Amino acid sequence: MKRNTGCGCNNGHSCPPAEACDKAKTKRVDCDFDSFKPKGKKLNVPVLDALVPLAEVEVEADVEAEITLPDAAREIKSIKKNLKLIQCRAVPSSKGPWFAKLYITGIVHKNIQYVDACDGFVKDFSTDVHFTCIHKVKLFNPIRDPFGFKGVGFSSKSSDVYEYRELDDKGHGANRCVTGSKTFEVFNEPIECKLLGSHIREIDLLNNFNEFGLFDEITEKMEVRFWVKLSQMQQVKFDPTPDHHYPSYAEADGEEEGYEEGHEEIAEENIGDRFRNFVQG
Repeated sequence: MKRNTGCGCNNGHSCPPAEACDKAKTKRVDCDFDSFKPKGKKLNVPVLDALVPLAEVEVEADVEAEITLPDAAREIKSIKKNLKLIQCRAVPSSKGPWFAKLYITGIVHKNIQYVDACDGFVKDFSTDVHFTCIHKVKLFNPIRDPFGFKGVGFSSKSSDVYEYRELDDKGHGANRCVTGSKTFEVFNEPIECKLLGSHIREIDLLNNFNEFGLFDEITEKMEVRFWVKLSQMQQVKFDPTPDHHYPSYAEADGEEEGYEEGHEEIAEENIGDRFRNFVQG
């Protein structure tokens, strides 16, 4: 069996930096500095960078899979299940800052214990059941770019090139020995995804019986329900005074297009209540 020693991305290697074919010789660097107050409507209170929760999402994946045991079994004694997400990626939606497209790939690791005879030993077999979900989700706090605006700024511009040219000595055209260009990059904070809990309900159908009443195939149907939290590092206003009212983005910036559709009043039942209901139910 192949050992899994990688990180699960890029064939086991971390993302490498972009390589250059050569290193330019820097002759001189002049730097200019200027300080600005952090962006905010009330600048008389301090601001801080904080991990702002955007939404807590409940996901339900209905999975059907075929499992083949290594040898015939008489009875299943127990099945232990563990959920692991190998991808949970939230991408800003073109619909607006109150929405994100959530890409999730997960594994239900199953440990099956069974016997093949009335007086036999308990055997152990492990297998992974993969599933993938893609869905647009609503957010209760909007995505913001690094400059404090709703939405995510463009990271760069590569389709057009802004060139800097000078006249030649005769004023008849461009000086081909002097050239320049303008480019830009915006480094957006990624949306983080954290698994909070899971609940798995399944039914197993035993198949492919032989003449001795033993089987080696299982058709399983699972309802995999789990909860994730989406967060983004943002610059927020902070007031340490007691009983301070923190306005929502709608109160601070005014309602805008897409707000009513993307933002709903939080129900009395929160995600912790949902998890407890499934565990106790």
